[in-house]
Order: sequence, then C-alpha cells, then structure tokens
Amino acid sequence: MFTERARNQLAQGRAAFNRRQYFEAHELWEEAWRELDGRERTLVQGLIQIAAGLHHLHHQRPRPATELLRKGVAKLSSDVVALPVELNVRALAGGVERLLANLGTPGAEMADLTLLEI
Repeated sequence: MFTERARNQLAQGRAAFNRRQYFEAHELWEEAWRELDGRERTLVQGLIQIAAGLHHLHHQRPRPATELLRKGVAKLSSDVVALPVELNVRALAGGVERLLANLGTPGAEMADLTLLEI
C-alpha cells in the first residue's frame, strides 16, 4: 500500500530521473521502497537499481553499471504492478534493454542517456 509520502517520493524521483539526476532519484525511490512490501517493493527496487546503474554509467563505470542495470530491468520485467504515480515502467525496461545490448557491443559508442525517461 502506498502512503502519501511514498507517492510523493516516487513522483519526485521520476522528476529527478528525467533531469538525469540519477543519484537523487535513487535516494528518493529508496525512501519510498522502505515503506513498501511485496511486488511494489520489488518494482521500486528495480527502479533504484536502474538509477544507480545509470549513475555509474554517467561516471564512466560500465562494469558496475551493467550489473545494476541487468538486475533492475529483470525486476521491472517480472510482474509489473500498478503504481500510484504515472511511471512508464515498460518503456524504461525496453530502453534499458537496448542500452545493455549497446554496452555489450565491442567498440559501440556511449548510448544517449537522454532517451531514457520514465
């Protein structure tokens, strides 16, 4: 069950994520995550891992980025639940999967992170 506080943190995290402030998004979503359980908790944990992975990628650390992005997209791709805040989780999962494919291609250029929004 989402409290008003958790809803606000999810919305603020979405805004931070869309501004490419991945660490801030991670922190805001983590606050909401602490209040949740079950499938909602797992879904928000996936968002947290993706934000942390993108933070690593932004700082030129592809190895930890890839690991976190894989874990996060797996959580988003499993049983998606309805969230009380408009978050386009399926589109984010697809974008992260394309990013992971690009990261796995030798000699590929750095992907444009501005294409990832939620």
